[in-house]
Amino acid sequence: MSNSDVAQSNNRPGIKAGQSNEFTVIMKLKPGGAERLRKLLTSGNKFTGQNQPLMDRMGTVHDMRFCIFDNDTRLLFASTFDGDWDQYLDDFGVLIPGPIDIVFGEAEGWPGIRSPAAKDWTAKHQVPVTFFYSAYPNASVKDIWKAMKVKGGLDVLLDAETS
Repeated sequence: MSNSDVAQSNNRPGIKAGQSNEFTVIMKLKPGGAERLRKLLTSGNKFTGQNQPLMDRMGTVHDMRFCIFDNDTRLLFASTFDGDWDQYLDDFGVLIPGPIDIVFGEAEGWPGIRSPAAKDWTAKHQVPVTFFYSAYPNASVKDIWKAMKVKGGLDVLLDAETS
């Protein structure tokens, strides 16, 4: 990646590949935060299932993951998204502020997603990655959704021909 690929608006951290951006934040958890987050984020929990449509509503998030580590003292949040870093955080504050504040609220010093300090706090906790790969650097989430609709329509036609 060239240095220009690393630059973000307002000197925000992260590496860009085409229109895809990586986002990796490591934060110190509050006492008991790891246990609360595990209950909240484990598979089969209502929290994760209910938030799939909310994340889809953003329309720019390719993937995201949380990892509790260092003897339950730190949390890693990593994602790949389309577009601008500042807009990505703005979308969290507008479209899914509740879930973001519930999870990030377990981090020490989290000001809340709607706080003017949220972006600076996030940038302070974002860590540089050594390498970032995107299989489809020039395909947005919405482009991929459209392609899957086209594929679904073609599958129906092809299945009808073979019946």
